[in-house]
Amino acid sequence: MRFDYDKLRPRTRRLANGIPLYTFPDSHIDLVRLEFIFEAGSYYQQKIMQAGASCYLLGTGTEHYTAQALSEKIDYFGAYVERYPDRDQASIVFSCMSRYFDRILPLCEEVVRHSVYLEEELDTYLRKEHRRFLVNARKVSEVSRRAFYSTMFGPEHPYGVVVQEEDFKKLEAADLRKFYKKQYVAENCSIVLAGNFTEAHCKALDDAFGGKDWSGERADKEHGPQTPSFSAGRRVDVPMEGSLQASVRIGMPVCDLKSEDFPVFKVVDYVLGGYFGSRLMRNIREEKGYTYGISSYVIPLRFQPVWMISSEVKADSTELVIAEIGKEIDKLRRKEISEDELDLVRHAYMGDFMRELDGTFELAERMKFFTLIGQGPEFYERNEDVLFSITPEQIRDAARRFLDRAEFCTVTAGASSGV
Repeated sequence: MRFDYDKLRPRTRRLANGIPLYTFPDSHIDLVRLEFIFEAGSYYQQKIMQAGASCYLLGTGTEHYTAQALSEKIDYFGAYVERYPDRDQASIVFSCMSRYFDRILPLCEEVVRHSVYLEEELDTYLRKEHRRFLVNARKVSEVSRRAFYSTMFGPEHPYGVVVQEEDFKKLEAADLRKFYKKQYVAENCSIVLAGNFTEAHCKALDDAFGGKDWSGERADKEHGPQTPSFSAGRRVDVPMEGSLQASVRIGMPVCDLKSEDFPVFKVVDYVLGGYFGSRLMRNIREEKGYTYGISSYVIPLRFQPVWMISSEVKADSTELVIAEIGKEIDKLRRKEISEDELDLVRHAYMGDFMRELDGTFELAERMKFFTLIGQGPEFYERNEDVLFSITPEQIRDAARRFLDRAEFCTVTAGASSGV
């Protein structure tokens, strides 16, 4: 059964200043979801934590409201706000009942366009983040994640930079105001509106956000791709005394998501570790009992996507798990999969995909991914076409072409790392 990709195609218009507005109408629900997506991820920051703090502190003090007053006003209408900083983009989502949209929209404008970033709010944020940093420093998954990105891209690359404890003393409110003024402008913005809204609501959005009084330079005019200092075959082990678990991450850079190779690579990835019945899960979880879960997946970074295998395992099984991962990759490169397994993969892949898009808001959430890669639903259509046309022989050949273990970056964190 094919997915109806028309559901993923929004109605598109532009505000008076050129901001794209993507809409997903649904008259059967009494809710509205309004998302502002900005080219304001950590890739564009000039100071560590500048991007994340700028996003998280949106609305914690504006030109006309204190943080408490604004929060109380939003709460009064039963609305809520979510903030999502990431490496390439940052977004802020407002959700409310449809009948309160007109009352919430001016508050959205206040948060998005008139945040002021007070020093006391930043101090509170940094204290909380510092406590979280110290807690995460004892978690094998977090330690391996940080080490993986630093190893993969190099510590000076925007994707490879990791927070150090001394960085909490360096960030100032002026840094956030500078980043906000530069990145949170109309040229770096896309808007997604989903749910039960009217044409009058779209007009009100244009009135609030369609002006030219918050214009600036588009981010990617200044920041282009930077070459990562990736060292093929590199292994990094981070010992953590007393840990009963270890975290294993194995990965490499992959092709651009819009390339013809990606849908083929995605099938290989799914067979290996992309679903609950994958080869890595059957071997390392079900047969060997080394872990509760192991998976492989693609991290869709704009300028250099990454493929990764990750798992938390018994600390004394670290090397055994790495060896078994290698065996499963070699097996996939050496022997064609059966038609029965390929049929299972196809059904599991489409089942997962359809569950992720079961609802109007879930469909709308995909626009952030589309704005990231610069492509629409045709991305998924192409993946599905390849999924149902690819042969076992082509999967084996693709595994030979893409999964070269000599190219892998391997990072472990835990008591038995490197043993």
